[in-house]
Amino acid sequence: MPELQSETSSLSPDQWADAGDSVRGAEPQTYVTFELAGQIFAVEVGTVREILDLQPISRLPNAPADLLGMIDVRGQGIAVIDLLSHLGLGHPVSRDEGRIVVFELDADSRKPVGVIADRVLSVVAIADSEIEPAPMTMVRWNAAAMTGVARVDGQLIMMLALDRLFKGDATGPFDFD
Repeated sequence: MPELQSETSSLSPDQWADAGDSVRGAEPQTYVTFELAGQIFAVEVGTVREILDLQPISRLPNAPADLLGMIDVRGQGIAVIDLLSHLGLGHPVSRDEGRIVVFELDADSRKPVGVIADRVLSVVAIADSEIEPAPMTMVRWNAAAMTGVARVDGQLIMMLALDRLFKGDATGPFDFD
């Protein structure tokens, strides 16, 4: 590991982006883990814009079932998605507690979207080699929402692919920018 650090520390800021691809496989990636309905999910830490206390969500007319509404964060409207419903895992019970995790889905346009988590657990480092592909099944199942499954401290963690999970959902009539 010291060799890798000495190699990358000699790079100019313009070269960091190019070096990221070759370093990615060698170094563990950092993920934010959160719990939702007893399951643990993880997303790359770079996609998390902020974590907010639960606050009132304004419902939107004619919104799809998995769009809970929107919140106002420092003058910006942010859509809040029911992640359980979006993943096909059912609907949440009424929540009095929880956190809103705000993701930025598209690095170019910085489209934020929020999801409600029961708890935000921690930030963990997981090497690509520790991530297993989504399990093969004997039934039709679209695993596109996941990059794979990892085990941390004996618990299964579903690695979410936010770019694929919300593909096409970040634009349209509920685009608040």
